[in-house]
Amino acid sequence: MLAVGGSGLGILSSIGIQFVVADPHGRRTGFDRQSGSALSEIPSSRYDVSVARSPDRASGDSTRRFVAAFGDGGVLEDGAYTLTVTGERGGPFWVSISVYREPESDDFTIRGVIRPGEVKAYRLRFVRDPSLPLRIDTLTVR
Repeated sequence: MLAVGGSGLGILSSIGIQFVVADPHGRRTGFDRQSGSALSEIPSSRYDVSVARSPDRASGDSTRRFVAAFGDGGVLEDGAYTLTVTGERGGPFWVSISVYREPESDDFTIRGVIRPGEVKAYRLRFVRDPSLPLRIDTLTVR
């Protein structure tokens, strides 16, 4: 039997998009495009805007950030996590996904071009067992 260790999910994106993450139970954290407000339904998660400043620049680059962090043996649940991205303005975008499964993390980057109001969706199939590969699928949005 696999010993249960800590796990977590972190997502950063470029500023020209908003996104929402749904866990295997359908709870959501992120920007709800229907209501135009932020959601925080997934336990131990948050969604915000982060500004990364470099010492040689007066202004920093802004990113959107989702973090669901679990320490002290807390874990993400096995199953599908859906990431839905909505374009705020047209142009290139990126999403960086880090999945921590004790003792290491797997990192993925999605790059593309999006139009204002366009929706793209991705599904991360999470399993706690680090010997099994993680998979991210692109979903068709109607």
